Amino acid sequence: MSSVIIVGSGVAGTILARQLLASGDVEVTMFEAGPEFKAGDRRIWLDHMLGSSDTYAPFVDDPRDENEWFGLRRSRLLMKGGTTNHWGGLTPRFKPEDFELKSRTGFGVDWPIGYDDMAPFYAQAEVLLGITGDSDNDDPPRYGARFPFDHTDYTMGDRIVIDALESMDITYGHMSIARNGNRCITTGTCDYCPVNARYTALYDLELLQAEQGDWLTLKTESPVTRVLMDGKTQCRGVEYMDLKSGEQQTLDADAVFVCSGTIESCKLLLASADSDWADGVGNDSGHVGRHLTGHPVMFAMGVLPENPGGLGEELGFDSLISRHFDSPEYQHKGKMWFSGGVGATSTFEEQVLANVPRAEMASTFNSELRMSVGGEMEQFEHPDNRVTLGKERTRQGLLTTNIEVGVHEINLKTRQEHIDTFVRILKSAGCSDAGIQTGAFNPDGAHASATCRMSQSDADGVVDPNLQVHGTDNLFVCSNAVFPSIAAANPTLTVSALAVRLASHFAASN
Repeated sequence: MSSVIIVGSGVAGTILARQLLASGDVEVTMFEAGPEFKAGDRRIWLDHMLGSSDTYAPFVDDPRDENEWFGLRRSRLLMKGGTTNHWGGLTPRFKPEDFELKSRTGFGVDWPIGYDDMAPFYAQAEVLLGITGDSDNDDPPRYGARFPFDHTDYTMGDRIVIDALESMDITYGHMSIARNGNRCITTGTCDYCPVNARYTALYDLELLQAEQGDWLTLKTESPVTRVLMDGKTQCRGVEYMDLKSGEQQTLDADAVFVCSGTIESCKLLLASADSDWADGVGNDSGHVGRHLTGHPVMFAMGVLPENPGGLGEELGFDSLISRHFDSPEYQHKGKMWFSGGVGATSTFEEQVLANVPRAEMASTFNSELRMSVGGEMEQFEHPDNRVTLGKERTRQGLLTTNIEVGVHEINLKTRQEHIDTFVRILKSAGCSDAGIQTGAFNPDGAHASATCRMSQSDADGVVDPNLQVHGTDNLFVCSNAVFPSIAAANPTLTVSALAVRLASHFAASN
C-alpha cells in the first residue's frame, strides 16, 4: 500500500484523490490551509441570496499589498474545496494550437505534451465535473467523446445576441459548463448552489469522504509550510502547522502532490529550500515562481431602447459562447473567447422592495433591455513576471506573496481591439453609442498560471510531462502552475484533466 500526501483541497487535489483512491491500495492524507465549510446548506444559501452576509469574506486570501497589474485580493478562497466554491463553472477545452504557442507565434514555450495526449483525459474530466455541453461540436476535436449532460438551450435573450453575431458573421456555440443537468434548478445564485448542481470540490470531497472515509484523511486549518527532502531526490513528507493547536508537525509519505494553486505551489517549493536545494526545491535552473500569466478580462454594456417581450436574465450562468477569436488566426496577438446576454435595467426584486405599482413595473420591464458582452484573452509571458516569498505570515500561517509583473504591449493593444469588437456587436443589436460603457480588468489570481511550468528538461521548467519535479523521485505538482502557457480558455477543465492523467501515471508506475 502507498501513502500519499495531497497539499490543497481544490479541484485538482480532489480529483487526484478520487482517481488515486479508485486505483486501489492508496491511503491519502489531504491538507487544507483553510477551514471546513458546508455545501448545499439552505441557511447559508438564503443568507447569501438576501445579501445578509458576505458568504466568502472569511475565506478570502489577502496575502500582500495590491499589485497594479495582478490582483490576488478576493480571487482565491482558502477553505475546504478551494476556489471552486465561487467558481463560475465554465469548462472549455484548450485547443490543439494552444499546446504549440512557441512553434506557431514565437512567444513563450510549447507544451511538452499535445492536445491528442490530453483528449482522453479531457473526456474523463468532463464526466467527473458533470458538464453540460454540445457533444456534436468538434472544435476542438472530441474524437467521439460525449458530455455526460446535454447542452443548455439558448435563452430568449441569447437570440438577441445571436442575431447580432450572425449579422457580423461571428461564429458561436453552446457553453460547456459544470452543471449537473439532473439537479440544476437555475436559481440564479450559482456561486452558492442550494442543491449542489454546480460542481464544487467541496461537495465532491464530502461524497469522497463518505465513500472512502477509511482511506482518506482531510486535515483542515493545516497549512503545509515545507516539503521535507531526504537528500536531493527523495521527498520524505511535509511540515505543517495545526492552526487549532498552534503546533508545528510533520507527516511522512511515499509521495507528495502539491495541488495548492499557482501562487502557493511555487511558494511552497521556494519555502522548502535546504542544503541540497539552495534556491528552493526544483529551482536549480531558476524557473520556480517565474513566467506568471493570467487572463485579462474585457467587457462592454449597452441599452436597447425597447423590450416588448419583457425579456430578462433567465439563468444564473452563461449558455452561449463565441470562440470565433479563439483560433489560430488570432494566436499571434492574443486569442479570446466571449459570451453575451441580456437583463432588465431594474430587477423584479428591486421593484418589489421599492413598492412600485404593478402597471409601472410592467412598463419598466417593457421599456429598456440591458445587453452585455464580455470575455477573456490569452496573456503572453512578460520577462518581469515573478512570484517570490514575503517575510511576513498570513493569518493561515503561510508566507506572504511578492509579485513583480508587467503586461506585454501586444496584449494591451489586442485587448482594446477586442473591446472595440464588443462595441460593434452592441451597435449591431441596436444599442446607441451614448449608452455604451466599456471596461477591462487586469489578470488576477483566479486564473494564475505557469509558475512551475512543465518541460522536457529542468533547464526549461520545473516539472516533467508527468508533473514530477525535475530531479526528484516522488514529488509532483498538479495545479495551473504547471501550464507552460495560459491559452484563452478557462483553466479548470485542463487542470482537472491533468489530475486524471497524473493519477493514471502514478497508478501505472507504482
